[in-house]
Amino acid sequence: MKTLKIINTVYGDATGGRWQAVLDIANTLKGYGHHIVLLRGEENAHLSSGEWPIDVIANTGFYSITAAMKVRQYIQQQQPDVIIAHSGKAVWLFKNAMMGMKKKVPIIAVNHSHNVKRTIRADAFLHITPYVQSLVQGLQTESDRKNKPQRVISNLTYLPQVKAEPQRLKSPVNIAMLTRMVPNKGVHILIEALALLKNRGLEFNAILAGQGEQLDHYKLLAEKLGLTEQVKFPGWIGGDEKIEIIQNSDIMTLPSITEIQGIGILDAFAWGKTLITTDDIGIQQTAKHQINAWCAKAGDAQSLADGLEYLITHPDEALKLAEQGKKEALEKYCFEQIAKQHHALVSEVYAYYQEHPL
Repeated sequence: MKTLKIINTVYGDATGGRWQAVLDIANTLKGYGHHIVLLRGEENAHLSSGEWPIDVIANTGFYSITAAMKVRQYIQQQQPDVIIAHSGKAVWLFKNAMMGMKKKVPIIAVNHSHNVKRTIRADAFLHITPYVQSLVQGLQTESDRKNKPQRVISNLTYLPQVKAEPQRLKSPVNIAMLTRMVPNKGVHILIEALALLKNRGLEFNAILAGQGEQLDHYKLLAEKLGLTEQVKFPGWIGGDEKIEIIQNSDIMTLPSITEIQGIGILDAFAWGKTLITTDDIGIQQTAKHQINAWCAKAGDAQSLADGLEYLITHPDEALKLAEQGKKEALEKYCFEQIAKQHHALVSEVYAYYQEHPL
């Protein structure tokens, strides 16, 4: 096994799952002995890379000559074997930087949104879902589809270090949501659905955890709908507090209206929790209705409330969904399984471009 030197880079706002994916890929490839160098722009200065050192080169746009020249010097200094780029901006920056270079380094694009057109210049692709793959291939030439290495590799989840086996729902049921408080996450839809549950006489407790621009608005909405006693908003949580909330939950929710995949899906699977989410196309790549999750109609509070009521009143079926999700976490989405695929992809890309130089 050849040890590769890999620049793992992200530009543009990386808040949320994109940043986590950058760190996850660094960790999986490090586990196979590869030398990983992290690089970001100044716009992500607020995000922590933990124990990973991280280099910074500012980039003001897709066509910044100054940034491209700095990255060109960076590439010459680092002498990487492969570059992993987590955004269209990163792909363009590195492609522009290598224009005219005698020896070019292959770039693997990782798309974290459904807007993939800026990444088509990449030399290889890590598709998080089959749908993302279809979007990329729909824009590629027949030659690129055939000759540029690409694989579908899901985001990963970390299996809990504590016991996390599926359990029957408690009464009253504990409902949890951990997400950013922004419109596309559907938090307002969940609040409206919980109000419908209360009006139907169903008992529950709910914790809606997360920070974001809409947090105060959502608090006011819950108060307006008479949910002060049932719904709590602890804000951003982490560490032991996050673990405690997940452990105590019976149903985990991901009510997103739009989503690329949804880390919350994988977290629910890993913890053996019953999951209710939506039928958004990105979510459907992982969450399968009445197989490993309940998928309500995206953006529809009535549909979400109906799903929650069904799970609460059919605990045996809720348990089966949790059991299937846990099985998939172990077999498909855990760190060890995804790490094998990351290693296989970077090795394939390196070997391919050794035989077919750019």
